[in-house]
Amino acid sequence: MTLGVPIVVLQYDQLPHFNVTNLKSSTQSIQVDSDSDQPFLSTRSISTYPTLPGGEKDGDPIADKLFVQVHKNRAVLAIADGCNWGKRPAMAARDAIAAFAEYFNERQNEINTLQDAGHFLLRAFCEAHNKIVEGKPDIWEAGTTTLLGGLVLEFEQQQQQQQQSSSSNKDENGEEGISNGNGNSNGSSGSSSNQSSPKWGFLCASVGDCKAFLVSHKRKEATDVTNGNRCNLSDTRDPGGRLGPYVGQGWPDLRNLKLYFTFCEENDIALIVSDGVHDNLDPIMLGKTPDEVNIDAKGWEDLPQDDLLRAKTQFMKSLLEEMIFNNPDEKISPTDITNKIIDHCSTVTKNAREFMQEFPNKKQPNDYREYPGKMDHTTVVAYKIGSGNSSSF
Repeated sequence: MTLGVPIVVLQYDQLPHFNVTNLKSSTQSIQVDSDSDQPFLSTRSISTYPTLPGGEKDGDPIADKLFVQVHKNRAVLAIADGCNWGKRPAMAARDAIAAFAEYFNERQNEINTLQDAGHFLLRAFCEAHNKIVEGKPDIWEAGTTTLLGGLVLEFEQQQQQQQQSSSSNKDENGEEGISNGNGNSNGSSGSSSNQSSPKWGFLCASVGDCKAFLVSHKRKEATDVTNGNRCNLSDTRDPGGRLGPYVGQGWPDLRNLKLYFTFCEENDIALIVSDGVHDNLDPIMLGKTPDEVNIDAKGWEDLPQDDLLRAKTQFMKSLLEEMIFNNPDEKISPTDITNKIIDHCSTVTKNAREFMQEFPNKKQPNDYREYPGKMDHTTVVAYKIGSGNSSSF
């Protein structure tokens, strides 16, 4: 696979074979579970819902929960977004994050390969589901939540590392390639002998509709690492999957549980967000018509699903890049990115929020041109990749 081209797999043993450097931890390694700003890390969570007459926000408590752990040469990033409003979704998200964090706190030193990391990510999701339903007399009393958990990993620098997997496919030239989970493969020729081995990788697992992006300062580019993870493109109420009791006899909904991986470079930004962010990067939610974004269709409903996904992804990518790189001479930082994204979401939803504050007993008009965006719990985690972060420890 080539740098900057994410792959998607269903099983950890389909990931490329790369050795991970030993964990370089210290007493100054940091752990964050709320709003924070560091030179290499920024986290922020807000509600864009209207303020009620009593002073509290509609939809409280915020059901988004986050976790970040940063070491000298590794980072753990996670967001859980409780499904619906109220205490049960918020508790489900809290329990999922707590279990995810505890699992990785105990196993950091056991991660020797990229496949180990993928295995542990999937196991952490099992622990998260079990924690959500733990101690409930009736399993259906538990809430449900989406979860995205990721690892930024430093790789051992070797002359040439093997990237074959048990599910490798052969391309038309007979070269081995890694399955991307969609029936396509990325040829291994991207790591030719005259290229140095990649030093960093960003691996995440996701169930539901939180998203991960990689922001490259060098290429002035934003890549949706989790491209296509929302199965239902026409209904934002369906996250595509969730942990907690939802199907069968209280099992999780794992329709879109997958692993996502991309190589990255020092000073890239690993960005994870809840759907309260990326729904406000959606052309339909922003009231755009297809022709306004150079799509040849009378209406969005006329597009096949693959074309709709491609159009939405391209629009989101372009909007993020415009937002982040609006000043080409500006050196981007995690805090800058977080502030720009949060400000965008708050600004986009202003008309809808003010309408609901003025008319709390009315239904919001279904007019995205006049009332664009989607009010929601809105969370951003931005982490700057690289060994230069070690100077902060």
